[in-house]
Amino acid sequence: MNQISTKIKMICIVMMLSLAIPMLVNAQPAPPDGDDIDTPIDGGLSLILAAGGILGAKKMRDTKKKNTVAV
Repeated sequence: MNQISTKIKMICIVMMLSLAIPMLVNAQPAPPDGDDIDTPIDGGLSLILAAGGILGAKKMRDTKKKNTVAV
């Protein structure tokens, strides 16, 4: 019974911290002129997508080679 009580206490502490920490963290304030600055996403995202496509094509080619029976 004591072990269950300890687990419940730990879960409650973790839940309270996970709810309290976002309230303490503040984002960077907006620029004084009021214009929103868009974040460029293109640089790394396009490289990750290209790498994923290449990896997927390689895995498909390897699977075809493995399933092909040599005559």
